[in-house]
Amino acid sequence: MFPQRVRIKNGNLLLIREANVWDARRLVDYMKEVTSETDFLITSPEEVFDVSTEKRYIRMYKNDARKLMLVGEINREIVSVLSFNGFGRKRTKHVGEFGISVKKRYWGLGIGSAMIKSLIDWAKQNDFKRIQLEVLKSNERAISLYKKFGFEVEGMKKKAVLKDDGSFEDILIMALLLD
Repeated sequence: MFPQRVRIKNGNLLLIREANVWDARRLVDYMKEVTSETDFLITSPEEVFDVSTEKRYIRMYKNDARKLMLVGEINREIVSVLSFNGFGRKRTKHVGEFGISVKKRYWGLGIGSAMIKSLIDWAKQNDFKRIQLEVLKSNERAISLYKKFGFEVEGMKKKAVLKDDGSFEDILIMALLLD
């Protein structure tokens, strides 16, 4: 199923592929950049994994058929990362949760849509019936994107995130039920 190539709105070709161990250094650099350019991510720049931890994390994904880590690249630059964790218990093995990020200068080009579409296709092929996520209530762009794919708000975690300024933010729980 991977790699995939998708033409995005600015005419560039987005390569969507599974992450590999040799991506670790670039993924650490990517995460340091994206966590410093937006408050919509839970991870802060000082919490980004080091390269050896990132390698272990990638291996964990590669060795588990119920996990998926996708990298979106344009001209060999990592511009997006999506990670999906399928639940492991018998009664919830049909469920998985994902997170996604896109470099800010690439927002609005359809990269998030391409990555999510790839995930949904993969999840259907792997017998998942429910994909869920958590998103900051203030992240209207992301919420709109998820709704475009049919995700629905199912609930809210109040004061779930403590922001740098000392204020709290609610998190929305959203899910998509697959055929």
